[in-house]
Amino acid sequence: MSDFSFDGGGGFEPQVEITESGPCSRTLKVTIPAAAVDDRLELQLGNVANEAAIPGFRKGRVPRAILEKRFGENIRNETRGQLISDAFQQAIKDNEIEIIGDPDFGDPDSVPMVESGTDFVFTVSVEVVPDFELPDLEGVPVTKPMMEVTDEMIDAEVVRNRYRFGAPARIEGPFEPLDRMVGEVVVRVEGSDEPFFEHEKAVAVVPAEEDEGKGQFLGLLVEDLATHLTGRKVGDVVEFDTVGPESFEREDIRGKKVSVRFDIKDAERVTPLETSELVERFGLDDETGLKEQLRLALENRRDSEQRSAEREQVYEWLLDNIDFEVPPKVSEAQAANLVEQQRVDLLGRGLDENEVELKLAEMRSESDRYSRDRLRLMFIMTRVAKHFEVNVGEAEINGRIAEIAAAQRVRPDEVRTELSRTGRIREVAMSIQQAKAADRIVDTAKVTEMPADEWNEQVEKKVADRKKAAAGS
Repeated sequence: MSDFSFDGGGGFEPQVEITESGPCSRTLKVTIPAAAVDDRLELQLGNVANEAAIPGFRKGRVPRAILEKRFGENIRNETRGQLISDAFQQAIKDNEIEIIGDPDFGDPDSVPMVESGTDFVFTVSVEVVPDFELPDLEGVPVTKPMMEVTDEMIDAEVVRNRYRFGAPARIEGPFEPLDRMVGEVVVRVEGSDEPFFEHEKAVAVVPAEEDEGKGQFLGLLVEDLATHLTGRKVGDVVEFDTVGPESFEREDIRGKKVSVRFDIKDAERVTPLETSELVERFGLDDETGLKEQLRLALENRRDSEQRSAEREQVYEWLLDNIDFEVPPKVSEAQAANLVEQQRVDLLGRGLDENEVELKLAEMRSESDRYSRDRLRLMFIMTRVAKHFEVNVGEAEINGRIAEIAAAQRVRPDEVRTELSRTGRIREVAMSIQQAKAADRIVDTAKVTEMPADEWNEQVEKKVADRKKAAAGS
């Protein structure tokens, strides 16, 4: 980029007309004065003159007419691109517009070419952050689910950890619940002759019995996955169809028929550890010490889920009491950010990888309305965090990473490396900020207590209602 700028040495400001073209949508008509166009064209021509190597002429000595004839079109094209980029950024800054996603400049062929001595005018459409007011945030009604960790819960956690740390062994089949397989997958989406996705080592897990046949595959919730996988063996080819959720990150799969062909190449089954082996793995003296450690872990998880339930009620209250239109287009990047933020939360609760992926697949399968509520909540909580001046420091990010590592029983540096590799550190910070902002509201809430069983019944009813809404949408 050159050192020319609209608010610097050039002395020119783009003229901007802003019109409201829909909910959270604005159209900017930007006019760049002819003098600014001429200055930029001259600057570009000078740069070319200094660098152009033309036989018969020394650098910097090529006649202007020859330069314009040979390089004129390229100069105008490059100048146009720079003018549009610089003027757009200046317009956004000067008018304090918070945009979402990428600007839409329309059909490239419809953008005029810059001409010497002529104002340059272009239009651009953007989606902007919704504008709304926060209600009074004190005294929000919140129910606190109360639960005691029982011996039965501890015994179930012992079994869960025996399988979690058990030894995998290769099998040929027939497959049973929790068997894991790897194979080549080809995914096709209706309306396209080309494969949508291909992978040589896709992973599938036969759903557990308590999951009632449903499971996740490639991030999609498949209601009858157990039917397709149970009883199969290595060498089988599994084929089935599903439908891309309306709230899926990839816009080009939403609402479309998805056909899957899975060629199973390898499989394994986990043989659970003996309890004595689990005691040794945890570095403890006996089963009593193991159960005591698991009790503490369950109590910590209970406290975390208790706080999470209180936050969820705050989120619901905010959604019910703040009304605004959301941008009509939910970008793939925003949808992906929401999913990754949820992934961070689930990992921190101690769920294993398959449980996390199943819950994310369920989230993707929710109704479009519920998906948009999550998007609305993102805007609301950003405003709430700003209202309470909530900041997130590096120590807090490290602390959350340590929590995830402890829940997953891996080293913190392994978690940080994976988060950095996948670009999810930002989602960790966003998750912390949102939780801290919600906690500020919980701290001044009007709290009533309720037995956990009764609370869980209410939650299950809400989930069932959402699934019914998703099925009917």
